[in-house]
Amino acid sequence: MELEQAMVLIERIGLPAIIIAVMCYYVMQTQKSHREEIIRWEEKDTLGDTRLIDVIKEQNKMNAGTAQALNDLNTSNKDVTKSNERLASEIKGMAEALMARKR
Repeated sequence: MELEQAMVLIERIGLPAIIIAVMCYYVMQTQKSHREEIIRWEEKDTLGDTRLIDVIKEQNKMNAGTAQALNDLNTSNKDVTKSNERLASEIKGMAEALMARKR
């Protein structure tokens, strides 16, 4: 192969090879940047998920407290109802005794 033919071959093959190399470098840098961006978003998602889990745990604690308060209120209302029934029974008995005395 003569020198002139080698130079023509390098010129013909060299420019496309350089363009391909530059494009490969560009694609690699773009992918690297994209990978770093994905990592940043995943870190943000992890932080957001952690905060959301904390909020849910706190809400569950509040719900448990509310449920306990409702149960206590229900028990208290049952006790008040029983007391009212006893009081009504006593009042009825007193009223019947008074009515019987007046006859």
